Amino acid sequence: MVARWSHKDLTMYVDDGAIYAVSATANAAATSALIGYKKVLCWLEENGLCANPAKNELIIFPPPHTRPNLTGGQIHSGRYVNLQAQRLNITSATTVKYLNVHISQDLKWDKHVNIIINRARSIIRGLSVLGNSIQGLDFINWHKVYNAVVIPTLTYGVPIWYTGKRQKGLTNHLQVTQNKGLRKMTRVFYTTLIEPLHNLTHVPPILYVLEKLTKSYSL
Repeated sequence: MVARWSHKDLTMYVDDGAIYAVSATANAAATSALIGYKKVLCWLEENGLCANPAKNELIIFPPPHTRPNLTGGQIHSGRYVNLQAQRLNITSATTVKYLNVHISQDLKWDKHVNIIINRARSIIRGLSVLGNSIQGLDFINWHKVYNAVVIPTLTYGVPIWYTGKRQKGLTNHLQVTQNKGLRKMTRVFYTTLIEPLHNLTHVPPILYVLEKLTKSYSL
């Protein structure tokens, strides 16, 4: 189906799919993506499947430092005709979620990082109430659960968004969240220095974890 496509491609994973199209103007790219989407709908129907129109979103990534009037202006929505000859609109969005990664139109990752930070903090609070009300989890179990649950949550999608350049604010927020987890794990005061806790728990600073995951992914 996609072998005959030009200037666009299709990616599908389980029940998520994305059509990526490029062109000199935003309008031409959106039109190309819609043409590809209609072909996808035909392929789905031939194989006894269908798409959910309510979950369709259109996002435009304009080149940086360009004037909108030179690239076709802002695209608010796209319109296509489905197989039942119905005219349907796809609303343009500034942020979309694909495979649980939140991608913003300006390709900044503040929203994605804030979401995974909130999830990690919720997990840390939930883990703190496990066990009995007097003692809770011991250090060994805390360490196992932290590495198995909190770290993957806190670093989800790192190979996609982490570059190590001008992202100090994002990594600082991640480190603050990890600090709370380490203090919960070791049951120390909130004012305890974090560097000794890294050595005590054998959990490296989050910056080292990000670098390791990125390099492992590239290899």
